[in-house]
Amino acid sequence: MPLIAVIVLVVGASHFYFLQEQYAGSWTMYAGLGLPYLVFATLALRDMWEEGVLAERLTPRWGDVGLGGLMGLVLVGAGWVVREQVIPEHGLHRVWVMRILTQVGDAKVIQASIGLTLVILVIAMLEELVWRGLVLPQVERIVGVRRGWILTALLYALAVVPAMWPTKVEPLGLNPFLPAAALGCGLVWSFMAARLGRLAPIMISHAVFTYFSGVVFRVPGT
Repeated sequence: MPLIAVIVLVVGASHFYFLQEQYAGSWTMYAGLGLPYLVFATLALRDMWEEGVLAERLTPRWGDVGLGGLMGLVLVGAGWVVREQVIPEHGLHRVWVMRILTQVGDAKVIQASIGLTLVILVIAMLEELVWRGLVLPQVERIVGVRRGWILTALLYALAVVPAMWPTKVEPLGLNPFLPAAALGCGLVWSFMAARLGRLAPIMISHAVFTYFSGVVFRVPGT
């Protein structure tokens, strides 16, 4: 449990600091968000190695790319639907979403940069190594399998709550969209990881969701 608390606090601090507008779309932002996950991901790999499940959990199987890609695109579509239902096309609160997209950076620049594209995809996959590869098993040992995936998703969303402050938009206030997305997607990824017992399709799904929602298919009507 102490390690889980450290992960939540460190990830939360990195989101609070590196999602400030001054770092929008920069290598500094991506490094600041990615390095903590890189450190914790090495712990996840170590634990899986010591338990003898590293190959079982990470080796891709036939259909993983299709399953992960489909799951990621379904989540992108679900995000569109939710945003369109919650925020009218010309609603004032749409600026919350635009603030997050501005933080990601210029879509054309990212698509033209192999380096930035790889960084975004790798960070997404590292997140899954940490939350579903390290945190989920530890939580399951504490509260059981049935409740473990739910609590893991809640912890994942909790770690992103500090992002509400640097991405806030006046006069609307704190921006709830990143924690909301983390909770919604986290429930799906945690459930699937617990159900499948493997990480490859979940990592692919997270990478597809992050890239297509943040870079390729941005918010309709904006």
